[in-house]
Amino acid sequence: MNSTLFLGHGKTEMRGGPAIFMSIYNLWPEEEKYLIYEKSYFHALKKLIIFTRHKKISTLILENEYFTEVFLGFMLKIYNRKLNIYGPAYHIPSPPEFGKGVLNSLIHYIDYKLGLFLMVYIYSGIYTENSYMKNYIKGLNPELEVIVESPGIRKGDIVPLVQIKNFHRDIDFLYLTSMTRNKGIYDFLEMIKQVQRDHDGIKACIAGYASTEILDYINSFVKNNAIKNIEIYPNINEKEKYKLYSRSKIYVLPSIEDGIPITFYEAWSHGDLVIAYNLETYSDISDYFIGVRKGNTEDLIRICENAHMYYATQFKDFFEKSYNYSMQHSYENGIEKIIKNIMESTNSVPPEE
Repeated sequence: MNSTLFLGHGKTEMRGGPAIFMSIYNLWPEEEKYLIYEKSYFHALKKLIIFTRHKKISTLILENEYFTEVFLGFMLKIYNRKLNIYGPAYHIPSPPEFGKGVLNSLIHYIDYKLGLFLMVYIYSGIYTENSYMKNYIKGLNPELEVIVESPGIRKGDIVPLVQIKNFHRDIDFLYLTSMTRNKGIYDFLEMIKQVQRDHDGIKACIAGYASTEILDYINSFVKNNAIKNIEIYPNINEKEKYKLYSRSKIYVLPSIEDGIPITFYEAWSHGDLVIAYNLETYSDISDYFIGVRKGNTEDLIRICENAHMYYATQFKDFFEKSYNYSMQHSYENGIEKIIKNIMESTNSVPPEE
């Protein structure tokens, strides 16, 4: 009988990549499946060592694309050459720049790049959200199977088009994701600071996962720069999250590294304009958001101001086509297609004798 092990460790809330990983596990059709998922990498490693003493697996599915995790798959592959390994590769991190936090950025970059390099040679297949990553991976290993699926809005969270047009939108700019440098929280704060100085009555909202350190920085920044009319929610549930989308005009995500964020589909499905840095991984969705040169806060401020001043026109240009695009990418269908492709691939491989 085939047996599958799901191996991962996550330090943030269950969204994005972790949510996709756990959804694949929950819907995985084989009866003999196992899960090792710990916040601590070392706790996950300890459980893996104990597990491999008693169980033998035919398929391994990893949550992350970092070398520290992919290396565990490599070690298992040494002892079981026929082991099928699958996992995600959503994006490529930006090279580190000199300045505050450069050491952490360098470690993050090397960890990811080494992981991706190892993946393309030991994996049976990789799943991703965008064609840019598929082309990048195929350039390294043309024979590797790459599954492109972008799980989006959950079916239960879909709102009828007619209802969306009647939302009372009192928030001008919304930031809703993990509050980290890579996701663009610092650039969002700089944008709000300047836009509020240039325009009266601007209301902003920040929501999502935040460490204590980041939350302290945000509160200090808001206070020191006299930012008014801002709501901050470091922890929100699903119901509260969608209320924020329905209250917002413009969703801003100045992330410097990402796949295609699930938050884009959530924002589009609730009628929000989306403004984001132009990333290579966004090439499939370039018609559905307003792009800004990556890392250019001056452009971000200018484009956000323009979107605010000409909101009615911008809304008309993007609303319906973005909404319709989000409807084509249900979360459930995306997960089912990833599973189907992995299952078909593993079934095509002769079982170990």
